[in-house]
Amino acid sequence: MKEKGLSIGRGVARRNMFVMTISALIMSGLAAGCSDRNDGSKSEGQSKPAQAKPVELVFYALSALSGTDEEKAEQWTAYVQKKHPNISLKFINATDTNTVDNVIATKQPVDILFGSFANFLRFKDREMTGDMTELVKQNKFDLSSVEKQYVDMVQQYHDGKLPLLPVYDLRLGVYYNKDLFDKFGVPYPKDGTTWENLLDTARKLTREESGVTYRGFATASAGAGLAINQYSLGYTDPKTGKLAINTDQWKRYFAPIVPMFTVPGYNPTKEIVEGGLKLFEEGSAAMVIAFNSYGSFTLPSKNLNWDVTSLPEMSDLRGIGSQPYPVYLGLSSTSKHKDEAFQAISALLSLETQIDRSSKFGVFSPLKDQKAKVAFGESKMWKGKNFQAFAGQKPAAPAPAVNANLKNIAESELNKVFTSVITGEKDINTALREAEDATDKAYQQFLSQQSK
Repeated sequence: MKEKGLSIGRGVARRNMFVMTISALIMSGLAAGCSDRNDGSKSEGQSKPAQAKPVELVFYALSALSGTDEEKAEQWTAYVQKKHPNISLKFINATDTNTVDNVIATKQPVDILFGSFANFLRFKDREMTGDMTELVKQNKFDLSSVEKQYVDMVQQYHDGKLPLLPVYDLRLGVYYNKDLFDKFGVPYPKDGTTWENLLDTARKLTREESGVTYRGFATASAGAGLAINQYSLGYTDPKTGKLAINTDQWKRYFAPIVPMFTVPGYNPTKEIVEGGLKLFEEGSAAMVIAFNSYGSFTLPSKNLNWDVTSLPEMSDLRGIGSQPYPVYLGLSSTSKHKDEAFQAISALLSLETQIDRSSKFGVFSPLKDQKAKVAFGESKMWKGKNFQAFAGQKPAAPAPAVNANLKNIAESELNKVFTSVITGEKDINTALREAEDATDKAYQQFLSQQSK
């Protein structure tokens, strides 16, 4: 009986222990559930949170992107998906049949815009871009990581708003044909030289030999970078708002540049002045001024023994290069996926991405971090080349903002000044005076048409 009672007691004890264990497990589960609801922590064994919903963003290129879909995916989408696997990109180029106005009129969905600053200004009145100011704050994006001048320029033209962020930079430098320098026994140009010193070099290389006219210096565009000039000259007086083209400041800008094209034996014509790249590539121009993209995307396919040196400096403005001229990414004002669009843009601007893109594709980073800039020289296009020609100068401050249409008119007229003075058609005083008059007339006509 004693043993039987003991057996019964043990059974009851086992049942009680079982009930207590089950109760403990239930309470533990309830506690875990409450904890999950309160602070978002997950207990082991629970289901993982649902992945972010897949989103396809339309990437509309105002400045057309070249390459196959696979190449575009490698250069852009892969970097976005490394941080945000749920985001994919659909690439569309602005074309004659798919114009900006057509996209707007048909209300085609667009999330991210891509293009040069000039292209964004060209379409500024279409109000295609939104403002990323609040998204920068919400996502704790470090805006100070970007070169300040590039942000300042955008905000100046957009009333303090931030519709654009730079994804890579374009800077001017002087490319030179090493074989021509060797042929004529002239030392290679060095970084930090002035326009006046480079003029002496250009004189030694401008000559005729064996029926070929060799020119020491040429330019990719008639204006030799006047739109992003080192003096940060604009087209109006910031104090009065009046046109300021026929000024001593613009004469000072042209003074050291014009002689590069008028040395004895140069024989400039409009076609020669505007065909600088062709002259350089065919081997009859020893130097040409062009953007860093020229060395990344054009020269590698040419049979030229070339290198590059920094943009010649104004003698009274040492260490200063051209004004900022980055290529930007913009947030579309009509996007239904603004958060995801900003996530994609910020992913492309991360230091990790910038270093990798620079080293693979030869694009110059707009970030301040020198690791991103040095990576440019590690690309296959720039191995052994003087990539520091672009990194060594401080960008000039952006010129004062003006109406985008006025800017386009003024730059067109100043390009005419450059060509007409070099070819001897006009003197600098006459050319600038007529350019100011023509700009005023054309802009007033534009304003009149707008008011109708």
